[in-house]
Amino acid sequence: MKIFLCLSLTGAFAFGQETVESVRRQIKAVEAETAREKSMHDAEKKRHAEFIEVGRKKVQALSAQNKSLKAEIDSLKAEIKNLADARQKAAGTVRWYENRKTKYNESLAKVIDSLVPVFEADFPYRNEEVVNSVKEIANQLHKNLIEADDGLNRTLEVFYDRIRLGYTTEVWKGFLQVGNRNVAGTYLRYGAVSSIFVSNDGNDVLWLSKTENGYVWNNVSDDLAMRTALKDVVKVAEGKTAPKLVTIPVVLPKEAK
Repeated sequence: MKIFLCLSLTGAFAFGQETVESVRRQIKAVEAETAREKSMHDAEKKRHAEFIEVGRKKVQALSAQNKSLKAEIDSLKAEIKNLADARQKAAGTVRWYENRKTKYNESLAKVIDSLVPVFEADFPYRNEEVVNSVKEIANQLHKNLIEADDGLNRTLEVFYDRIRLGYTTEVWKGFLQVGNRNVAGTYLRYGAVSSIFVSNDGNDVLWLSKTENGYVWNNVSDDLAMRTALKDVVKVAEGKTAPKLVTIPVVLPKEAK
């Protein structure tokens, strides 16, 4: 009976001892798990803090970029407005210039048109060609087909041609209306002073002079000496006789007399 009790007490003691150790192990396990959980929590808390800090810095960077972008946009808007104002001003200047140019072309065209009677009354040599040229210049200016500079230069060139006319002589064949007859003969022009006409048969001899009413042909067919002298002038000009001094009729204006 005693032996049985001892065994029973020994078994109870062993059972009680194993339970304490188990509890201790469980406590240690719980403590370890708690420490691990705390470490993970601290790490997570640290990561969260770092995430918050990174986010805050990103927000600050985005805010700064937004401010910079807004300032750049405002600057671009101001520049666009300045460009628009400059373009509008330039367009106004262009319109003003175009209007001025049109008015100047019209004024120049009118002045050139006014030259037509002058050239019509000028020394009678290729007058029709000159008048048509001047009319064409004025017409192109009226229609804005040419620039004012071009029209002015072309008109001046016409003047220069007429001026150069005074420094040249020319002989050519042609016809002259003598009374009711259209007579064939030879012309001699000396400068823009006068001309001589001798018919092919030598019967009609005329020379050109300027009067108050314009240019007229003077018939000297009945003046033997004058006719002979003028025919001789034409022969010298044509090279049919040896070069020599000849007498050429010239009418001096009243103020030069």
